[in-house]
Amino acid sequence: MKSPSASDAPSWPLVLAAFAVIYLVWGSTFLAVRFAVVSIPPFLTGAARNLVAGALLVALGVARGGTGLTFGAVRQAFVVGVLMFLVNHGSISWASQRNPSGITALLAATIPLWIMALDWVFGARRRPSPRTGIGVALGFAGSLLLLWPSSGAPTVDPWAAAATMGGAIAWAAGTLRARRMRVSDSPLLSSGLPMLLGGLTLLMVSWASGELTGFRPADVPARAALSLLYLIVMGSLLGFSAYIFLLRTIPAARVSTYAYVNPVVALLLGAWIGGEAVAVTTLLAAAISLAGVYVVVSE
Repeated sequence: MKSPSASDAPSWPLVLAAFAVIYLVWGSTFLAVRFAVVSIPPFLTGAARNLVAGALLVALGVARGGTGLTFGAVRQAFVVGVLMFLVNHGSISWASQRNPSGITALLAATIPLWIMALDWVFGARRRPSPRTGIGVALGFAGSLLLLWPSSGAPTVDPWAAAATMGGAIAWAAGTLRARRMRVSDSPLLSSGLPMLLGGLTLLMVSWASGELTGFRPADVPARAALSLLYLIVMGSLLGFSAYIFLLRTIPAARVSTYAYVNPVVALLLGAWIGGEAVAVTTLLAAAISLAGVYVVVSE
């Protein structure tokens, strides 16, 4: 990805505002997902979230004269959409029925570690340094500690934890693809098309898994409906646009720092609003895991 020239570089207030979105808003989406999937099927939650936001972004991009769409560009957007939205959002929605939002966020915090690993194995990145190796080891040690049974700690479903980790790998792979993706000359189209295509695949999975059978939108309580609206507007429409903007503007390593802020926000909101238990073991696991992420990102 080429760096922007001095003449077209965005203002720092805009960059800081985008960071605030992916730091704070994305951290809060884990609890919003947990609230939504209580009453709305998980894959349908992900589908609605991304279909609506993606369609709005694509429509705005087309209305503003966005061009450059080709078959190859749509194919790139489809791959990114499957990785980041079908696999990642789908797994997080499914896992949120079984694990507390803070635990899910901590497991998702391994994303920078997977970005580094995948970039080394499949990209052009140099061999990781010993410092990076220590950071990776710490990050995964913290994640494993979350699964260690202890007094007062919330019960963690290992299958849901594995699904969340798989989603983290998919998001990392999608991030690496998104950095090289050139869907259109319009940032709105570039952000919206992967989201729209990912939402369509999630809707297909929702239908194939039988989620739509017997589901009545009129029966959805207010908290779940407002949570879904928050995910659409703040988490997807605003959040992913800010993420793509930052990936196009500054180094990906700096952008990935959101991964050690999101879990802190999720843990605090989960305990304060969601009534989730936060044990000493959970805090220790969070400290170890996030220290590892910091070591890797600050390399």
